[in-house]
Amino acid sequence: MSNPLSDKYDSCLITERRDLASELWTIRVRPEAPFAFRPGQYATLGVDLDGRVLERPYSIVSAPEEAELEFFIEMIPGGALTPHLHRLGAGDHLLMRKRPKGIFLRQGLDPDRAHLFLATVTGIAPFASILRQLSRSFGQGGGPHRIMLVQGASYPHEFGYQQEMIDLETRLSGFRYVPTVSRPWDEPSWQGETGRAEDVLRKYSDEFGIGPRTGVVYLCGHPGMIATARAVMRRRGLDDSEILEEQYWPEGKAPTGAA
Repeated sequence: MSNPLSDKYDSCLITERRDLASELWTIRVRPEAPFAFRPGQYATLGVDLDGRVLERPYSIVSAPEEAELEFFIEMIPGGALTPHLHRLGAGDHLLMRKRPKGIFLRQGLDPDRAHLFLATVTGIAPFASILRQLSRSFGQGGGPHRIMLVQGASYPHEFGYQQEMIDLETRLSGFRYVPTVSRPWDEPSWQGETGRAEDVLRKYSDEFGIGPRTGVVYLCGHPGMIATARAVMRRRGLDDSEILEEQYWPEGKAPTGAA
């Protein structure tokens, strides 16, 4: 008789853990079997609690060609899964469903349009994946795509991939990264953009030439940000096909361990 867990899940070895703060960390895992995915998709991670698997979806940070999978995780107060994940470090194992899911970026990037990625904290994950893929595909100088990534956070330490994004700006000629902090009074040394991601969206969509039939906006992260940003872009004249989103939990519902 087959093991129901092994039929649905592979075991993954955690090879690396990097803590950004007590509630925010990244992990790299090595699945026991090949795991093919497209940039922008997510994997379902879980832990076995006496034969019952507690699981949640997490967007993949790594590019498809990387040997390991990378995830950016935030502790959810009172969450069901994240306290269990938070206890795990290099050398530990977790479970992962054998197939990826998600259609966030399945259409690819139209080289004839400008693309604006808007994220809050861990919402950078699918965008980091596609940017890594573009860097690998086109190398120094980048390809034909024009991309701006605006990432919002309360504090600078929450920008887990800031240096990588800055480095990508030098390698991908059409790429620009804009981190913005919503609590600058707590970080007097911060010299960058200030305000919530959705608050600066109009400014940077204007600057980047995002408009009806000229650009596409991609929203990933907090549902409040997504709702506000969508309304801003609809008023600008973009239709639903030009505003794509990946919510990490339904609007109005407090997360209980969801990524």
